[in-house]
Amino acid sequence: MLHVATVHWRDDRWIEPQLEYLGRHVEQPFRVWADLEGVGAPADTFHHVQDLASTKTFENGIFSHTEKLNALAEAIAAEAAPNDLLLFLDGDAFPIAPLDAFLEQTLARMPLVAIRRDENLDDQQPHPSFCATTVGFWTELGGDWNPGYTWKNAAGKNVTDAGGNLLGLLRDRGANWEPLLRTNRVNLHPLWFGVYGDLAYHHGAGFRGGLCRRDREVIGRVPKPPPDPAHDAGLRERIAWHVRARKWAWVDKRPIVRRERKTLRRNKELSDRIYAELQRDTDFWRRI
Repeated sequence: MLHVATVHWRDDRWIEPQLEYLGRHVEQPFRVWADLEGVGAPADTFHHVQDLASTKTFENGIFSHTEKLNALAEAIAAEAAPNDLLLFLDGDAFPIAPLDAFLEQTLARMPLVAIRRDENLDDQQPHPSFCATTVGFWTELGGDWNPGYTWKNAAGKNVTDAGGNLLGLLRDRGANWEPLLRTNRVNLHPLWFGVYGDLAYHHGAGFRGGLCRRDREVIGRVPKPPPDPAHDAGLRERIAWHVRARKWAWVDKRPIVRRERKTLRRNKELSDRIYAELQRDTDFWRRI
């Protein structure tokens, strides 16, 4: 038995394609366990439904997502057999090729297989958009999707993200895991709309849109504005401050804001286009 844990957030449009692609590429019996925040679905759509946000306040959006996955895994472990398979999927992710033989062969030699987003400044952790293991291993490991454990990224910064604590647990145990790496043919975006191992698709930011760290690298960041003049500053100092402030607004800030708006429009256009394509053609991923 395969148990799928997934999270949908304030948008139900990913439920149908995710279930359709699962049904197409999974032969063994499977059950889908879902956290639905602000999303309605027919009662028989999922084996189990929770809404953790209705019982808990989250100050950090990352923790919201990871705690939901942890809660789903706990519910699954209470019902499933230790040798049952456990597949975590982001709500905007799904298999794009037959899954059964891959999971059987991979989990026979490794306890866990997951997307690793090397393209995101050399992320090192298993990513929850697609991660498979057994219920027994996850329970024995004390699996935890929360950020916390850190690593040094390609920019030389110590970072953490969803899956950070899981990476720490695996390293503490000395457990190897199988990374699924990006295999896009075209790469329409440096991070989103990702194909991994020609096996899994992750749309990326399918519920929120916006910008990612890779976008921000290209766009740049608005520098801090010049500090306000002292309350007792004289006329000459105030005139000089106005000159600096105008330079900041027109030379430093304006070009970055324009690039940001342009990137937001492009990301939205790409997202809508690919979503339409994946609904009408199951081979859409070969063109991205």
